Amino acid sequence: MVDVHIDPQFDDEQRRERLFAGDVVVYTHVPEIAAFAEFARELITEAFAPFEPRTVQEHRGPEELAEILIAFKPRFIHHPESTAHVRRIVTALGVDPSSVYADVPKLRTAFPRGGLTTGIAYAFQPHRDTWYSAPLQQLNWWLPLWPAAPSNVMEFYPQRFGTTVPNTSASYDYTEWNAWRSRMSELNTRDTRVQPAPVAPLPADEPRLCLVPPVGGVMLFSGDQLHASIPNTSGVARYSVDFRTVDATDLRSGRGAPGVDVASTGTSLGDFHRLTDGAALPVADATSGRPAPVPHGV
Repeated sequence: MVDVHIDPQFDDEQRRERLFAGDVVVYTHVPEIAAFAEFARELITEAFAPFEPRTVQEHRGPEELAEILIAFKPRFIHHPESTAHVRRIVTALGVDPSSVYADVPKLRTAFPRGGLTTGIAYAFQPHRDTWYSAPLQQLNWWLPLWPAAPSNVMEFYPQRFGTTVPNTSASYDYTEWNAWRSRMSELNTRDTRVQPAPVAPLPADEPRLCLVPPVGGVMLFSGDQLHASIPNTSGVARYSVDFRTVDATDLRSGRGAPGVDVASTGTSLGDFHRLTDGAALPVADATSGRPAPVPHGV
């Protein structure tokens, strides 16, 4: 089962150990996170002007929203201040930025039912990030930009951590996935890629865990956690930011999450860069972090 730690006094070493064991950590107020949220809200408000971002779906249709987000999200992701905010956040929470590599912070949107829920605003079915070729050492940082609610965030499947869930991750290769993404952009075609998912639906009565950090707070969990988007029934759009980190010492020691049912190939480690200077992972580290292969169809 998953233990939830609220504002713990762990150092970073202890925190990573707990996260790799399946726990979830929530910090309720970190000034550096509040500053990042304010920065992101200003950019989003400008992008959707003159409409209020949480109710913009009442004024713009799904295709219009997709066009706005397709133009806006890369600008947010690659804004130099976005990565600077990530560096300030992890440092404030005791991480050594010279040892930690991060991917770019991504803006996530969850519009109410009937609105945009595919493509640029894809609502994820139950999955592990490790099914998408994430390393076992990956930690996910998730923070809301406006107040969120249990009806528009994500949920975890606490009994599934470290246990096998039959899934389709054997069909996923990270290199091929990125190559198709480039072709899709060039050809201006729809995304028809099949997302890794459980082979069969999970029981409707299975215990689930939903956590709602406040604005200015953050939730940390292993990329090997089974989690899913909750269909948004709140009536307002949810905006959040997430980014992922790996510590080079974990990669070199092989410490990480269990990864008992991961059959994907390739690795996303090429997306990670050191927080101090933007350096890429050394080749030896960038090819590590993968679980032992499991049979196809697991």
